[in-house]
Amino acid sequence: MRRFYPDPIVRETKIFPCLTHDEICMVLNQIDRSTNIGKRDYAIVTLALATGLRAVDIVNLKLRDIDWQTGEIYIVQQKTQKILTLPLIHAVGEAIKAYIIHGRPNSESEYMFLRTNAPYQNLSNGVSIANIFNEYQKKAGIVRKPFDGKGFHALRRAVGRNMAVAEIPVITISQILGHGSIESAKQYISLDSVHLKECALDFSGIEVGDGVLPV
Repeated sequence: MRRFYPDPIVRETKIFPCLTHDEICMVLNQIDRSTNIGKRDYAIVTLALATGLRAVDIVNLKLRDIDWQTGEIYIVQQKTQKILTLPLIHAVGEAIKAYIIHGRPNSESEYMFLRTNAPYQNLSNGVSIANIFNEYQKKAGIVRKPFDGKGFHALRRAVGRNMAVAEIPVITISQILGHGSIESAKQYISLDSVHLKECALDFSGIEVGDGVLPV
């Protein structure tokens, strides 16, 4: 007797939003760059905005991971264990230099970003960066909701979205963001409202009348 099996149910994947340009500017404006902690936090946020690095990789960034002569960042990603090479954008380099020279505590630690209180050790994990970012969001008046996807990781999605809008190939986006699979980069296509509008169909011939579609 032939047995029939239902088709497998595909698990729904939620696409979280990314921060808007205005929201990002609001957060940056809350950082007091005249203080040591402000110099550190500004360097962290601008680094994330320029590279899309995960919080855990920023936490583990070491002084030796930046080649100032070639203007490149070299890291081994914790999530994928793959080597990632990224360009050090001028504005980011200046923010990091300002922190190292004028804000970073006098410490023998090999890590780039340190706590502001002794003992001057590296930040514990990616959650610590997320918490720092959340505090600036509160100061900026950005209202957060549980699971709204607008935490620190939203900066990474913003980078992916901007590249998608700029029509950078998905495979290149995947390489820049250090994805283990190209499938991970396809989510940014869904965030590209600019080009998605070009794919949308109009209502020619199926105009809505009296609030209902014609039968």
